Amino acid sequence: MITEDFAAYAARLRIGFPSEIPAEELQGMLESFMSGLAMDCLEAGTRLIGHIKCLVEGGDEIIACSVTDHDARVRCRGRFTAPRSQLDVIVNVLQYGLKKNELVRIVDACGKRSFPSQTSISIEDLEIEEKELIRLS
Repeated sequence: MITEDFAAYAARLRIGFPSEIPAEELQGMLESFMSGLAMDCLEAGTRLIGHIKCLVEGGDEIIACSVTDHDARVRCRGRFTAPRSQLDVIVNVLQYGLKKNELVRIVDACGKRSFPSQTSISIEDLEIEEKELIRLS
């Protein structure tokens, strides 16, 4: 169901902490970030959350979290098991009601709010626009 008010945003957040953060705190920050994205989208006028999901990889750990409803409840598969001083979080926001530039602003603001103030955060837009139609057959 894609309508004219559908917008999606895919980004990589590279997050660097001044020192290692315990695994339990990292998990809390990640879940707070994901829930915050959903709440911020709703407050900005999203009429329907399609899917907000993220993936964190590092070492042997893979953590995948998602929000699929207006309750902003975060569901995660996998948990941090070791402290880290940096994270790479790939996030995808699919929703109806906001334009992409608003999603970019929300991801940036929520990232800054969800992680400690001494943290460095860079955000890379991962969207690639296809210039040619892909034909199957």
